[in-house]
Amino acid sequence: MNVFRIIRPPDIFTLLNAVFGFIAILVAGRASSGTFPHYALVFILLAAIADGLDGFLARKMGGGPLGANLDSLADLISFGLAPAFLAVSAFHLPHYIWPVAIVFLLCGALRLARFNVASGKSDQYFEGLPIPAAGIALSASVLLGRPVLTVALMLLLAILMVSSISYPKIREFRLMIFFGCIYLIVGLVLFVKHDFDDIINATLVVITLITLYMVSPVVISRLRKKK
Repeated sequence: MNVFRIIRPPDIFTLLNAVFGFIAILVAGRASSGTFPHYALVFILLAAIADGLDGFLARKMGGGPLGANLDSLADLISFGLAPAFLAVSAFHLPHYIWPVAIVFLLCGALRLARFNVASGKSDQYFEGLPIPAAGIALSASVLLGRPVLTVALMLLLAILMVSSISYPKIREFRLMIFFGCIYLIVGLVLFVKHDFDDIINATLVVITLITLYMVSPVVISRLRKKK
């Protein structure tokens, strides 16, 4: 089987997702040599946009044989490995904290594997927190400059990823455009601005969006009870 002959348009964006994730890792690795860690978040946000586009195109054009597996591999790089490495490298976390980052990565891998096995069970909800949301939340928390918060969040996000909590799938086109535009604007601000306040404000926008998504199961369950 010639792998290049079975690549479909959605797979191009999946590969782009992986490329952005790898660049985020390279940038995070240079944080100690003067490179600002917020540049890593820029590429993780770009990876999220590419991930959204590949899913949208797959639903419109149909997925290829590489689709789901390739997507999971790219997501593990961009939203599992890159954020965990960013947290460890940006704060120079000691060796005894590394297992927390490893747990985050492993839970992300388990989350993706479960998704592939259970794919198609529900068109409305994910089982467990999607790894892109977890990766973005963890990466954004690094820019707040509070290592204790980031380490605690790593554990919480890891638990949420392997939990059975139902999270809504964002497939409405206008909502996808909204999130994509926010990520692009925040990424542009982080890339261009070097003022601490501008970086924090842009980061808080991302954290607010992800937090709203993280609490959405609670909101949905309460609305159902009222009905």
